[in-house]
Amino acid sequence: MTATTAAADADTAAAHDAGVLDLATSAGYLTYGLMALTVCFGMLTTTGWARHAVKRQTLYGAHMMLAIMTLTSGVLHGLSFTFQQTETFTYLTAFVPFLGGGGMDVALGTMALELGIVVAVSVWAQRLLGYRRWHMLHYAAYAAFGLALAHAFVMSQDVQAFAGIGVLVVGAAGAVGLMFLLRLLPATRAVGTRIAPQEV
Repeated sequence: MTATTAAADADTAAAHDAGVLDLATSAGYLTYGLMALTVCFGMLTTTGWARHAVKRQTLYGAHMMLAIMTLTSGVLHGLSFTFQQTETFTYLTAFVPFLGGGGMDVALGTMALELGIVVAVSVWAQRLLGYRRWHMLHYAAYAAFGLALAHAFVMSQDVQAFAGIGVLVVGAAGAVGLMFLLRLLPATRAVGTRIAPQEV
């Protein structure tokens, strides 16, 4: 292999990896946005804040659909990195925190995805767990979102600088945080439409 051929192959691999990185990054931001919407729709479903405008069954259906889309794009985000040619990123790195050479930055995203999967799977185990235990487990969705936010902050310079798409990332976190705080408040005039969580 000549030096010219080697250089051409290196350029091709670099271009390939740049495309993979663009796909992975886009899937990552999409996952984060979908996760924010999933959490918000979950709160709307359980609190009943939107019950005068939208049927609860519709909110629940949207919540479930968003959750499936979140997990799908999250898996795509993680798997995309394994297609790099110049970087060693294995399935182990993508799906097992701290193993396979993955550091804290990668582990934050991995743990967010895995917590999300646990929360999603728990829906099918709700009758077995009982509503109260299942509902407590479902609170792990907030932890998953927090880990996803930390992952986005550590990995993205735009988020760190509050520039470009970083503004949307921080805005989504603000919306989720505000809804969560309102959910914690007692039923007052400000949150008078709140109702007790119902079994789904």
